[in-house]
Amino acid sequence: MVRSYIRIYGPPVLKALDALEAVAVVMSNAVDVKFSHKCVPAHFGQGGGTRDWDEYIQRMKTMYVDCYEPVRLISGAREMLGDYDFFYEWTEDPSMDQLQDLIGKIDEALKDFGCNYTITTK
Repeated sequence: MVRSYIRIYGPPVLKALDALEAVAVVMSNAVDVKFSHKCVPAHFGQGGGTRDWDEYIQRMKTMYVDCYEPVRLISGAREMLGDYDFFYEWTEDPSMDQLQDLIGKIDEALKDFGCNYTITTK
């Protein structure tokens, strides 16, 4: 389980926690699309004989549209006591783009409060 931990520096901490909770609501509604392996055909080279993996995946996406399932990016989030003030729990290991998206949302949510924060993902 991968979490992104947030530590808030400076007041107003309570308003910042409320803003982080609002980000959690937005992020919990965000979904990624995951391919279900039960839909993979038996023959790799079927339908054109290509050996190029990327081209094969693109062909699979068009052939097996129903095999893609939505997966929530964030499975949980809440404030906490201890070294950090808040955390976001990822459903799967986040990509750098997903982390940057989260950071952008946090930056936007906290910009009017004048507090700083750190984020640690592990």
